[in-house]
Amino acid sequence: MKIPFWKITAAGNDFILIDDRSAVFQSNASNLARKFCDRRFGIGGDGTIFIRNHPEYDFDMAYFNPDGSGPAMCGNGSRAAVLFVHNNAICIKETYRFSAADGKHSGIYKNGNITVTVRKPAEIKTKTADGKNVYLVDTGVPHLVVFTKDLAHIDTRNIAPKLRKTFGANINFIEQHDNGNWAIRTYERGVEDETLACGTGATAAAYVISKLTDQTFPIRLIALGGELQIDEKNDTFWLSGPTKTVFTGTIEINL
Repeated sequence: MKIPFWKITAAGNDFILIDDRSAVFQSNASNLARKFCDRRFGIGGDGTIFIRNHPEYDFDMAYFNPDGSGPAMCGNGSRAAVLFVHNNAICIKETYRFSAADGKHSGIYKNGNITVTVRKPAEIKTKTADGKNVYLVDTGVPHLVVFTKDLAHIDTRNIAPKLRKTFGANINFIEQHDNGNWAIRTYERGVEDETLACGTGATAAAYVISKLTDQTFPIRLIALGGELQIDEKNDTFWLSGPTKTVFTGTIEINL
């Protein structure tokens, strides 16, 4: 079976988008996501997103990780989904309402820029790792935020897996530069590797920064794949950043 797809990147977080409004792939989405995301034998990506119909909202976003786990929430994936829906004329408007694994969300498409809502954490749980405080928050998926120094030289592949296993969360290392800007690197569960950006992770980091420092929103974080901005309006978090289509095509899969 030949399946059309779009490859979209959101600050270096790359996703495979599939139009599944007919729900053809609903029963085997997990297996397909593993095949699609394989960077050697598939298309390659940090996740696969199936766009489906929803009785109340403009669309439903079913996001699956490269290991097949999901559906889950994905912040940058949500921005990619809005771009896909808009550019494929599935639904053309400025303000979108859509559902994800963690519930209802809103998205704004304006002048090619895409901003989406991300769940505001209910609390910060202070934990201890290697004798220092680290911070566990939930922005639709669990994230651990770790303040660090010399971020550019951290060996995430050696440090993060232990934290990932201990706390069952995505791991975000953040550092404040001399100019006041923040940098972030994220090790994502389901990918089990470092990604170039993570929207829910940047939101989690921004929330911790706002609570533990004197910095106010909007807060910008420089990820390896680009800059993400988190703002708070009416007690709601909004995530924005670069989003673009990389290429489109078809892949042949035996279902």
